[in-house]
Amino acid sequence: MRLRLLVVALLVAGCVTQRAAGRAAEPPRHDGGLRTAAAIANVWYVPGRALVCGASAVLSGVIMTLTLGHSSDDAAQIMYGGCGGPWTVQPSDVRDGVSTR
Repeated sequence: MRLRLLVVALLVAGCVTQRAAGRAAEPPRHDGGLRTAAAIANVWYVPGRALVCGASAVLSGVIMTLTLGHSSDDAAQIMYGGCGGPWTVQPSDVRDGVSTR
């Protein structure tokens, strides 16, 4: 059981460290209200993303096991879909209303 938890934790940690290539950092702004709203949204969004990423990691592992590695492209797509993209809500996402990243 501990080994399973360790493997899932390592997969989730690997997903969290992914970063979009060529993405420039936003210049700091004085959007206190937007930063507060983004922080409040992250209270629910980040744990939700972690659950989805963990579930996709488990599902990818099941697919790889059942197909003996022949569906690695499908497993990778599921993993990227669950773990790729932004992991936090930014003030610009709150301002724009919808994330365009």
